[in-house]
Amino acid sequence: MYNLKLVLLGTRGGPRLTKGSGWPTSMLLDVAGKLYLIDAGLGVTRQIVEAGYDLNNLHTVIITHHHSDHNLELGPLLHTKWVSTTPRLINVYGPPGLKKLLEGFYQSQQFDIETRIKDEKQAPFKDQYNPIEYTEGPVFEDESVKVSALQVLHPPIHHCYALRFDIGKKSIVFSSDTSYFPQLSEFARGVDVLVHEIMHYEGVKTMCQRLKKVKPNLLKHITNGHTSGEDVGRIATSAGVGHLVLNHFTPTDEKHIKEIDFYNEVRVSWKGKLTVGSDLMRIAI
Repeated sequence: MYNLKLVLLGTRGGPRLTKGSGWPTSMLLDVAGKLYLIDAGLGVTRQIVEAGYDLNNLHTVIITHHHSDHNLELGPLLHTKWVSTTPRLINVYGPPGLKKLLEGFYQSQQFDIETRIKDEKQAPFKDQYNPIEYTEGPVFEDESVKVSALQVLHPPIHHCYALRFDIGKKSIVFSSDTSYFPQLSEFARGVDVLVHEIMHYEGVKTMCQRLKKVKPNLLKHITNGHTSGEDVGRIATSAGVGHLVLNHFTPTDEKHIKEIDFYNEVRVSWKGKLTVGSDLMRIAI
């Protein structure tokens, strides 16, 4: 039996940062010391280190979709790993567009990368990662985990995927960003842990009113592509999961919306084990 831990590195929904708020989305699945990273939002490198992990133990990276709060620090993470750990090829999985994303990062840092290779005799940067694009269905299987993907609803993003990890007799599903999507219940049927995003509608309305001069279509964007607390509970109840973990909170900056408000919305439709996530929280599976 594997020693399994889930570490929530960043739990904030959206790309904005405010004083004292959490970091955008990223999560670690620790499989007996082998690290699988799900998403790489801003701050992910620092949060891995703050969680007490060595970047040298990063085994695989998987990006769920190409919104910036899920992929913005992918290139910098790989670069930091390259300059600070023993050279080792790791697989990086992501929806279509992953290779273009990483090539763009390489071009932006080509001067630095080529200088370090020549001056510091480092191994070639591109030899340290293998980008693999995936769509719905099986993603990969190795000696520890089997990973599959379900395309979810997160308009206008077409390629957005929930991920299921099966590890021995244990299983965990990450919802990614999605509107209420009943098919997710079947995908997550009977899993030990479901990590699901959550939107508090009244809080979102307040936030969007405050930001309407900057993002006049924000309310429509958020409500079309995210899941209310009551609907999150419906998914977990229908799937019969063992433990529901809330993540990717929207909003996070409205002072009148507290942790208990997210909790109470989910409790309308979910009576099982429930955890309201926070940055650097560790959860045994």
